[in-house]
Amino acid sequence: MENRQLKLLVIDDNQDNIVTLKAMINNAFPDAKVLMALDGQQGLKIAAIEDPDIAFLDIIMPEMDGFEVCRELKSKTDLSDIPVVFVTTSRGDKENRILALECGAEGFLYKPIDEYELISQIRAMVKIKNANVQRRNEKIRLRALVREKTRELEAAHEKTIRLLSDLEKENEARKKSEKALMEAQNLAHLCNYEHNIANDKMTYSDEALNIFGVSSETLIDHKEKLVKYIHPDDLSYVLENMQKALNKRLSADFIFRAIRPDLEERIVNVRVIPKLDDHENHIGNFGTIQDITRIKKTEEKIRYLSYHDYLTGLFNRRFYEEVLSKLDKEENLPLTLVMADVNGLKIINDSFGHAVGDELLKKASKVIKNGCRKSDVVARLGGDEFVIILPKTGQNTAAGIIKEIEAFAAKEKVKGLKLSIAFGNYTKERKEENIQKVLKNAEDNMYQHKLYESSSKRSKTIEIIMNTLYEKSDREMMHSTRVSRICEKIGIEMKFDQDEINRIKTAGLIHDIGKMGIDENILNKQGKLNMDEWKEIKKHPEIGYRILSSVNEFSEMADYILEHHERWDGKGYPKGLKGEEISLQGRIVAVADSFDAMTSDRTYRKGLRKDEAIAEIKRCAGNQFDPNIARLFVEVVHSDKMVQ
Repeated sequence: MENRQLKLLVIDDNQDNIVTLKAMINNAFPDAKVLMALDGQQGLKIAAIEDPDIAFLDIIMPEMDGFEVCRELKSKTDLSDIPVVFVTTSRGDKENRILALECGAEGFLYKPIDEYELISQIRAMVKIKNANVQRRNEKIRLRALVREKTRELEAAHEKTIRLLSDLEKENEARKKSEKALMEAQNLAHLCNYEHNIANDKMTYSDEALNIFGVSSETLIDHKEKLVKYIHPDDLSYVLENMQKALNKRLSADFIFRAIRPDLEERIVNVRVIPKLDDHENHIGNFGTIQDITRIKKTEEKIRYLSYHDYLTGLFNRRFYEEVLSKLDKEENLPLTLVMADVNGLKIINDSFGHAVGDELLKKASKVIKNGCRKSDVVARLGGDEFVIILPKTGQNTAAGIIKEIEAFAAKEKVKGLKLSIAFGNYTKERKEENIQKVLKNAEDNMYQHKLYESSSKRSKTIEIIMNTLYEKSDREMMHSTRVSRICEKIGIEMKFDQDEINRIKTAGLIHDIGKMGIDENILNKQGKLNMDEWKEIKKHPEIGYRILSSVNEFSEMADYILEHHERWDGKGYPKGLKGEEISLQGRIVAVADSFDAMTSDRTYRKGLRKDEAIAEIKRCAGNQFDPNIARLFVEVVHSDKMVQ
């Protein structure tokens, strides 16, 4: 410390006081370095950097007074050794002296400062600082010595301490392990056992009672043996193979069915490990017993899901592809592949929803499965396509199976529609034929049959859809009939030929077929529709288009139905078509539909009179309606060619 330059820190908000004190210090100690700070925060920063030998503090300072600065210095380990001297004008102020001592200050100077008192204070404080540093260094030295001696003691007794610690840890770990093992065994339905050959005694953990559904008394009555509960069909297998393993001094696992007293069947895994004495004599067995029923059932479920279609329960494409490669062998020839496709699935989905379509697929899968033999493989490839693998089956036998399936299908209905399935098949007769080519031929054959599907069957589908719509709403039936009649009269007035008249008449009858896909509550709502309900209603032209476009003879008419809410000025929906971009038939249906809607009563309004509706048609001609069709419509009405 003596070789170090003396450093003194002065903290005072009055710069004149600092300069005066600095001059007095340098006068007495010319080599001393005086550090100056005008506030407490600045002073603390300087103290942390410079580590002064003494800190002179003014008591009264803004923001942070001298007492706060002193407490902050004494609270920091690396600054607490710095002696603090308060400098004040209040000589004899007992309260401030007490506060200074409580803050940890070592000295007090009064202004005006006496030079000799200052020198004495500085020398005394330097001694205090040196003593503080020596004390701190001594503490550090003593702590280091203690650590060193402790390490020596630890090294000297390490073996004993480690042994005691290991024993304690081992005992604690054993307790935890036993507890965890018991909990894990219970969760896993696992127990341990031990069999002593000398006295034929078996000991086991409590979980064995749960596995075999018995009490400890029952096991005692049966001489503590669990063999009694092994399924008779598995008993000889287990005992024979167990003895073989034990004779070879080998451990082994055996899975068998166990029959509990309540007749519930469990699948059990037993691990048998031979117990040998020091002379390699077989003195007993030990191991584990585990109820793996849930595990096996889960495995079976996963295996089932990986190979079965989730909707129909039939095998899926993955299983089909695997089993086809296995069955594509010479010993299974002739091998016939049958492709099946459910007719009308798209129109059913569009009209009645996918839930009804799913029901159609379920019924189709059921009749296909019922029409096949146990040795046949039936799989759903996806969508509406199924495949049947018929091993050792020629063309004639396959045709008979298909005929029987068709007979079953004819008895099934969904929403009034008979279940219809198109079939195609092809037989592999020679080993060198490529099985994928056989499948392609079967698929082509199926599509040829689909082309022959009668138009009357598809027309019947449309008829059933319309009847279903009428069942949902009587109002829709009457409205469609009237619109059809109006369209027919306009067609006659426009000199259409009979086929064209029949088409426009039919278009008027089925123009709202898309409402089949609208919620019944919206169709029959008593009152005005809200915004969301109106958005749903506006979807019906597109739904109707999808339904009709999937049926060949109605595909052209689908466009008329899509466009019957378009407007001549282009402000209609769903496509915003304008003028003659709209089909002629769509424009005719638009006028007829609007006139009937205006003259029909609603729960929230009374229909317009005939003359009022005609006036509205005239007013909207050229913006909502085709002006020529509107004019012809008015002529039809005025000439009494249309009866309301």
